[in-house]
Amino acid sequence: MDDYKDLFAEPTPDVVTTAAAAPAVAVVDPFAAENFTQSDNTTRSIEDLTIELRTPNDEEFVRVSTDPRHSLTAPLLVVSREDGYGKSFHLLTPMMRGWVKNQPSLQKFCKDMKLFLFVNQDGEFGLWPIRDSYDNWSVSDLQVVETAKKTWTRRYNAGKVRKGHTSTSITTEIEWPDKPMFGADGILAQVFGEAFVIASTDNATIKRLLR
Repeated sequence: MDDYKDLFAEPTPDVVTTAAAAPAVAVVDPFAAENFTQSDNTTRSIEDLTIELRTPNDEEFVRVSTDPRHSLTAPLLVVSREDGYGKSFHLLTPMMRGWVKNQPSLQKFCKDMKLFLFVNQDGEFGLWPIRDSYDNWSVSDLQVVETAKKTWTRRYNAGKVRKGHTSTSITTEIEWPDKPMFGADGILAQVFGEAFVIASTDNATIKRLLR
């Protein structure tokens, strides 16, 4: 026990005097205005913004790019997400598109999709997938896309078709990314990355569907 006596011993007068003479530590106000200056903010480049593969929801107004580099038709494998909520889209390479089309149990998952770059009123970008088909939903969605190329448009359902509600009151300035769909730095690479590209039969999603 003698080894622990110093931990509980009363301080000597010299120690007390020294501690009392120490300068007080300044209290820093965490809410002071100088803590929130704008000078350290870095400017985000349009090329660095996130682009998500998704359909615009019924509450947002969007514009669709008229740049021919910002739309294409691509083969996608469309399956349910593993958590059960929504769909998961995987880009198929040409070889894998042909292979999937030849698998009777996989054919229905392979969809040729038209992809359109869009932006909403809050400046959030997305890649809008529409099935390359002549069904009512696809044809009417394409009509909404054409409207959104001209003016701000909100997509909504009317029976078994889509309609577009337009607005002239939105004044958001649009700066479209100066990049094409293709290439290592293109929009497709940014949206899908390596995780959502199926280039071989060794892909985890393909294995899950065939097990």
